[in-house]
Order: sequence, then structure tokens, then C-alpha cells
Amino acid sequence: MFSLGDRIQSLRSLFHFDAVQLLGCAPQSRTHLELHCEGYNLNCASALGTGFPQIYAPGFTAQASPHDLLPPSISECSDTMDPPFRSTAIYTDALLRGGFQDGMTVELQRGDSYLGMIHFSSQQAGCFNRHVRTLALGAKILLEEAMQNMVSQNGVVLHLVPQAGGLIMREDMLSDASQFSPALAKALSFMGQETSTLQAFWLEGKRSYRLQAQRFPKGDVLVRLLPAPLPAALSAKEMQVLGWLVTGYTDREIAASLFLSERTVHSHVTSLLRKLGITRRTEAAVTAALNHWYVPDAQGAILAAVPGLCH
Repeated sequence: MFSLGDRIQSLRSLFHFDAVQLLGCAPQSRTHLELHCEGYNLNCASALGTGFPQIYAPGFTAQASPHDLLPPSISECSDTMDPPFRSTAIYTDALLRGGFQDGMTVELQRGDSYLGMIHFSSQQAGCFNRHVRTLALGAKILLEEAMQNMVSQNGVVLHLVPQAGGLIMREDMLSDASQFSPALAKALSFMGQETSTLQAFWLEGKRSYRLQAQRFPKGDVLVRLLPAPLPAALSAKEMQVLGWLVTGYTDREIAASLFLSERTVHSHVTSLLRKLGITRRTEAAVTAALNHWYVPDAQGAILAAVPGLCH
């Protein structure tokens, strides 16, 4: 499967651009997150990534190009945008100073679901003419197919933002997060900086969820929690113990971490081994790591122990 980066690079065979920035719109919070950026300095990337969505709401293509719905470009559509693009600080204070003479923005959506946008810029004036805009319109499906999972309506979607070395819930999404304890954000704060995606389980009271998390370049983490039964008919405590086996902890160390007795932990280990159809705890640890059968802890020990995840 091609990554977003691969699909963006494939567009170079269709038309020329010196810089590109892909923005995805986080479900519910409607915040735009930078998914890919190359060729822009910090000032340009910030102006396009933050300023553009604030000025031009979804649907700006229909306003700028009402008859053909071609992606608007600076050279051909600046005056039909509201406000005219060349009058904005994005253009005068960022793009022009960055050496860019022309640009084009393609809105991305699947059906009625808005996904985000992708900005292209060129140091050549008149680069994004009608022919190129037509090519971009035909090619945008490549990116829309890769991004459509971001707007899945299944489960609960939460948006965490970095603060003081950890993660907190976006203030405008606190109502969505009320059913989840603060331990969730704390546990996910231990995702390694090189880790872009994470799959695991999460337990909240008597409810179990399949957890999918994605970290973005600026540190935001988008979390999707899908109600799901635990694997192999494990109980909640057995699932927690299984995750701790990945760390290599002894029963006594696991007991201290979960505030259980050592005898209780030993009983859970015996039971989960039987349910998994294996005899060794090391086999259970490998099974858990390979299948993402673990619940991240609030101290980061389990995520740190999963091979290749946070190192």
C-alpha cells in the first residue's frame, strides 16, 4: 500500500511544484493537522497550515471556480476568492517573501465528508494554469482514498494536544472525553517521538476498546476507540497482566504495578496461558507484542517494552 508521501511524490510526474503541504481535518474538532510538508520554510508552512483554513472555509473551491470546480490557483483565481488571495498576509508576508510566485490548493473530500486540503507552490509565475488545475482535479482521488479512514464515524474520536511534555484533551472536545479517564492521555504521552501510529486495547470500567492512535509532526495525537471484545475471551485483569508480561516483569513486579497480590497475578497468568493455548509466559509476551494485545499503562513501561515501538 502506498503511503501519503508516496502518493504526493507520484504527482510530480503530472505537474511541477517546488513545495507541498498536506492538511488533514481532524473529525469533530475540525482542526487541520499537517500530515506532510516539504519545500516551505516555517513562516510559509504556518501561514498555509493555520491561516488559510481560518480565512477560507470548506467549499472555497466552489466559490472560486463555480462553473468547473477546478482547484483555485493564485495566477488564475486570486480575485474570485473571498477575500482575494493576493490581498492576504498569507501571500504578501509569507509566500512572496519565501520566493513563491504561484500556488494551487486542492480541497479533499469523500462524498459529503470533508478531509482537508493540499497546497502546492511554485517559484515560477503562471505555473498552475488551467491544464495543471485539471490534472490536479483528476489526481486528487489518490490522496482522498488514503485519507478516508480519518473520517470514519465508528467509535469515539479524541484529539489530544501536547502540553508540558505530555498530552491533554482539546478543550472543545472535553464533553467527548468525559467517559474516559485522564489515564488515557497520560498513557499515550509515552508514544515515542518516532512512533507515528499505535494499535492497542483500552479498558474503561467494564468497557473494552480497540485503540488506534496517530501522532502528527507537531505532536498532536488523534485517537479512535472502537468498542471491541477482548481477544481469546480474556478478562479485563488478564488482559492487563498480559500486557505487563511484555515488559518481562516477574509476578511480584506485576502485582506491585497493578496493586494486586502476587498469588492473584499468578492465577491470572495461569488462566491467560490456558486461554491462549500456550505454556510459557515468554510465548504470551511475544503473542501480545505481535498482535497489539496490550493496554498501555500510565507510566509508559509497556509501550517502552514493545519491540520497535518507542525506541
